[in-house]
Amino acid sequence: MDLTIEEVISRICEWKDKEVRYEPLGGGITNHNYTVRIDGKPFVVRIPGAGTDLFIDRNNELDCSIEAGKTRVAPKVLFHLKPENVSVFQFINGKTLTTPEIAGNNGLIKRIVMAIKWIHEKAVFKSEFNPFDTIRKYIEYVNKYDAPLPDDINWMLSLSDSIEKEMKKDKPTAVACHNDYLSENFLDDRNKIWIIDWEYGGMCDPFFDLGDFAVEHPFTREQEKLIIQEYCGELQVHSLYRMLLYKIISDLWWSIWAMIQSKISKIDFDFYTYGNGRFDRLRRNASDKDFKKWLKGV
Repeated sequence: MDLTIEEVISRICEWKDKEVRYEPLGGGITNHNYTVRIDGKPFVVRIPGAGTDLFIDRNNELDCSIEAGKTRVAPKVLFHLKPENVSVFQFINGKTLTTPEIAGNNGLIKRIVMAIKWIHEKAVFKSEFNPFDTIRKYIEYVNKYDAPLPDDINWMLSLSDSIEKEMKKDKPTAVACHNDYLSENFLDDRNKIWIIDWEYGGMCDPFFDLGDFAVEHPFTREQEKLIIQEYCGELQVHSLYRMLLYKIISDLWWSIWAMIQSKISKIDFDFYTYGNGRFDRLRRNASDKDFKKWLKGV
């Protein structure tokens, strides 16, 4: 059973006998977040949602959150409660970004890419993240929980195998990746971009991280080229192709995730429709006239 916010507050010794106020904080699909003010000073409390531990290693999340916080592009972890894995974070006085805002502002895209690159260069995580292994593991969960999948899932998995084979060529050094770049995971305090929610963090191919960022936003191809140009210092075509292929893998991963959630989650969210929307986008991206060129060019 989830801890209540009142129970969390009572468990933190440093907050006893102080004036406490709290309110729900929006954002996120699978967790409960609150702003808590202690004698007027704000903190963020994150309570994991029920049933999320099937997908998330909370010890890994804590490690990634701590290490990312050291870079000063992610909030610091201030308290952590075991065994419930509730975390209290530094409060960032910034605006939660939206998908239209990011997609409509090239300057904002550049700032986000620089924040991602900073994490890649400055943080080191203990764990590894391999999206292809994760997809295979999730297929086991599909069978266990009888989750629904589309009729062409075997084609999608075969496509994933083909992409995985090509990605082994000229593989870049793994870096500290976030792997879940929904717009809500970026905060803008006008001075810099902050990155929050490190549940799926791990050492991974940097272009998967960029591919996940790209697929979560309706960027034009010119904007996708801008991402690579900002990250690499120049437009590297093979890196662009790598990112475009990883957009497909990201959608496959999150689509399967959503279908499993549709069977097991207690959260009031339409995971089935969400997952099918991502499957549709995967099909569109995989049918791009240049898809074979991407495969040959990585």
